[in-house]
Amino acid sequence: MNLTQLLNKGLLGEPAFLLGMIAFIGLLLQRSSIEKMINGTIKTMLGYILIQIGGMAAGTALSNLSAMIQRGFQIIGIIPHNETVVALAQINYGHEIAWIMLIGMVLHLCIARFTPIKYIFLTGHHILYMASMLASLLVVTALSGWQVYILGGLFLALSMSLGPAIAQPYVKKVVGHNQVAIGHFNSVGYVLAGLVAQLTKSKEVKEEPKKLQRVQSFFQDHMVVVAVFTFFLFFISSLFVSPEGISEMFSERHFIVVSFIQSIWFTGGVYIILAGVRMLVSEIIPAFQGIAQRVVPKSIPALDCPILFPYSPIAAMIGFLLSFFGGFVAMAALLFYQYTTIIPGVIPHFFSGGAAGVIAYKVGGRRGLVVASFVHGFVITLLPVMLVPLLSGLGYIRATFADSDFSVIGILLHKLIEFLFA
Repeated sequence: MNLTQLLNKGLLGEPAFLLGMIAFIGLLLQRSSIEKMINGTIKTMLGYILIQIGGMAAGTALSNLSAMIQRGFQIIGIIPHNETVVALAQINYGHEIAWIMLIGMVLHLCIARFTPIKYIFLTGHHILYMASMLASLLVVTALSGWQVYILGGLFLALSMSLGPAIAQPYVKKVVGHNQVAIGHFNSVGYVLAGLVAQLTKSKEVKEEPKKLQRVQSFFQDHMVVVAVFTFFLFFISSLFVSPEGISEMFSERHFIVVSFIQSIWFTGGVYIILAGVRMLVSEIIPAFQGIAQRVVPKSIPALDCPILFPYSPIAAMIGFLLSFFGGFVAMAALLFYQYTTIIPGVIPHFFSGGAAGVIAYKVGGRRGLVVASFVHGFVITLLPVMLVPLLSGLGYIRATFADSDFSVIGILLHKLIEFLFA
């Protein structure tokens, strides 16, 4: 249990502390001044905390939107929500999760040190999520304890190394350099968005109509665009909920007031996320070079997906909306064919769909953004259908893992176990 507490409630339980320590060690190895080490460490931690604060603010609004949609359409199904299913996995398999995380991180560093795959996965909570998914799959098999630890750790290490690697060609097109990567387990979704955007991009750029140019001048501040889009999303969703339902959910407030307040709350969260990303990246990348030069030469830090948002905030917003719409179409298809119904989670579509939207726009322009974001949302909503039955050890819960890599890796691991141990 000491190991479990060290990993789950210590280093990785506080990602801001982990990133701060990385920045401090990197600056120390560069022999920076004490003042610079203190500033770099605090600003790195502050940048991550701002992302968390913004994420909580935006997440609160998105959770309210999700509740409105479920209540308005009377849909009952399974919601992809990492935090919910991970909490249950930690209760049941905390010891196994800790060992998988420890072995996985050691193997991951070995891969970065001794192979051409030089990415260092720094998104601590996603490491915990993937370890939880792997433990949930492996513990219910006939494997012994050490086999669960080794196989789980190996798959975790490969996921942490290969995920950023396969998405990097598209990430590089967004950021314009190779100094940072994406450490977020939706790599398959990002590659899919990039490929679809490549196939559907416009061959020629048409001149924009003057009327459209005048409209765009009104929306030069991307925060205004986010607020307006989100207002209409809440407003339309509220039309499907009874006045009594809205009154019960939001303390007797009028639905128009609710739509305004929730949209501004969400926009404020996005603004804080973008500010936190800029601060984090500006501090962690220079500091990371000190570690890269000494421990893992030429290594590249892999950070959470919101680092892509500042490169095209409007594309991130449109990507979220279209990904969410694609999820709804997939849900309708599942309802029609009477399969297990996956209700698209607003929060994963915001983060994963937003990052996929930025990639799609940079790769394929406007047409690529529209088509790729829709396809992304459709696919990441369908994938959990195949993962849900494999999580039987957790019992029947109305939640599953959200992002594409969890489903893909879970299915591959299940097939491997069937092949080797059947």
